[in-house]
Amino acid sequence: MRPFISVIIKPTLECNISCKHCYHTPAERTSERVSIDTLDRLFRLLSEEYESVWFIWHGGEPMLMPFKFYKDAINLQERYFGRNPHRAGNTVQTNGTVLDRKFVNFCKEKMINIGISFEGAYNDVLRERTDTVKERIEYLSGKERVFSVSSTISAETASKQKEIYEGFRSGKTAVSFAPVIPAGCAACGETVPDAEEYIRSSIECFDDWLFDKNAEVPLIPHYLYVLNALGDPAEADCAHASCLTKWICVYPNGDLYPCGKGCPAEFRLGNLSRFERISDAFGTEGFGRMLAGTIERRNKCIMECGLFKYCNGGCGIDAYYESGIEKNGGDSCRIFKEVFGHVLSSVEGILETRPDLSVYNKFVRDAVLGKLINPKITGQ
Repeated sequence: MRPFISVIIKPTLECNISCKHCYHTPAERTSERVSIDTLDRLFRLLSEEYESVWFIWHGGEPMLMPFKFYKDAINLQERYFGRNPHRAGNTVQTNGTVLDRKFVNFCKEKMINIGISFEGAYNDVLRERTDTVKERIEYLSGKERVFSVSSTISAETASKQKEIYEGFRSGKTAVSFAPVIPAGCAACGETVPDAEEYIRSSIECFDDWLFDKNAEVPLIPHYLYVLNALGDPAEADCAHASCLTKWICVYPNGDLYPCGKGCPAEFRLGNLSRFERISDAFGTEGFGRMLAGTIERRNKCIMECGLFKYCNGGCGIDAYYESGIEKNGGDSCRIFKEVFGHVLSSVEGILETRPDLSVYNKFVRDAVLGKLINPKITGQ
C-alpha cells in the first residue's frame, strides 16, 4: 500500500459570507453538494490503497452542510478505516460563523480538529461577521477545545502581522499566517500584499516570537521553518512542500484536482466515478500538465537557488497565478527566500554560538536541544 495522502473535500462551494480573497468567484458557488455515494466511493478507494489519510473538509463553507451529513460521513469513514487515528484523521476548516456546540462536541468525540479562518482585530478587512466569530473562538477557548486559527494576510494587514499574532497570543490561540494569492476573487490584485512589506513584517513577527520566553503557542509557518532549518524531515508548509501525488482535492460533483487552491480547469484530473484507484488520477493529462510545468520551474530553482532543498520549488498553483507555473521568482518565492532565510540564519547562529537558550521560547528551545542532544535524528 501507499503510505499517506492528504485529501481536501469540498462538500459545497456555497458560502454564507463573501471574503474578498476567496479562491472561488461568486459564479463558482453553485448549490451542488457532495453525495454520500461519492464519499462512499472515495473512502473505499482510499482505504484500499493508502495506509493513512488526512481529510480536510473545506469549501466554500463546509459548515453549511447539515450536522447529519457529518455524522453519516464519519460513520462511513469508520466503516472503511476503523477508528484508528493513524489510519484516518480529520480537520474542518471553517469561517466559524455557524459553528455550534453540538458540532463542537461531535468534533471532540471524534477527535476532529477545528480550524477557523480569522484575522483577529483586522478580520473585517477580508471577511464579515467578526463579532460572531469572536464569540465562537471565546467559547472554544473557554471550554479548552482543541482548535487553531488561520489568518490570511492582505495588502492592508501586511505590516500588522506582529500585532495580529500578539492578539492571538494573549488568548493562547495557535495561529498560522499566509498571504493572499492573486486567484479567484483576489485576481484583481487589490488584496494581494506587497511582498517587501510582508517580508519585513513576517520577520518582525518571528523575532518577537523567537525571544518570547512566555510563548504558549507556536507561530506557523515560522515554527515549521525552525524545524526544517534543523533538518527535521517535516516539510516547511503547504506552499513549500513536494506535494504532487501527496494531495488531492474533491469537488462537490466528484471532480478531482491536485490542489485545493481553486485550480484552473486545465489541471482537472477527471471525475472520481471513472477511477478504480485514486493514484490513477496522477496519470491523467491534467496532472501531466501540472507536472510538466512544475518540473520546468524546479529545474530553474535547482540551478539558481541554494534553498531548493527546503522549499522544493514552492507551490505550483501559487506560481501559476503569480507569473506562470513554469516560472519561479514570484512573490511567494521571494517571501519564502527572505523569511525562511532569516529563520535559517537565526537557527544556524544559535547552533554555532550555543547561547543561553533560556532567552528563547520553549518551542525553539526544545527543538534546538533535541538537535544538540541527538543530531543524528535530523540527519544533519
